[in-house]
Amino acid sequence: MPKKDTGALATLTEPAQQIWLAGLGAFAMAGAEGGRLFELLVKKGRAVEKANLARFDDMKGTVTEKVEDLRALPGTAADRISHTVDTGMASVLHRLGVPTKKEIGTLSRRVEELARSLEHKPTARRPRKLASARRTTAKPVARA
Repeated sequence: MPKKDTGALATLTEPAQQIWLAGLGAFAMAGAEGGRLFELLVKKGRAVEKANLARFDDMKGTVTEKVEDLRALPGTAADRISHTVDTGMASVLHRLGVPTKKEIGTLSRRVEELARSLEHKPTARRPRKLASARRTTAKPVARA
């Protein structure tokens, strides 16, 4: 029987064993240091959150003041844009034949006036048919 080369097998298994042991060591170290590391990260997170909340409050106040200042100005860009959009929409609706609010109001008033005038008018009698119109003409006689 040929003799097995144990040197080649040892050369391959030794690095794998060392990688395995390094992983176990890292796992053990993370378990031991993990608690302290977690507490340190929470502490730093609180400090960052506190600083960011203060900056956010400052920015929020500044933005609110700027918005109020812009609202106070007559003829701002927002007003001009709003007017332009309103005018454009009214033009499109007019071209499509959609009546305006004013036109609908006028039409409603006219319908109400017409309804009131019909309610106050006495009902007109229908003319009676004449007796001669009720007579029927003679039927033609069938010939054999």
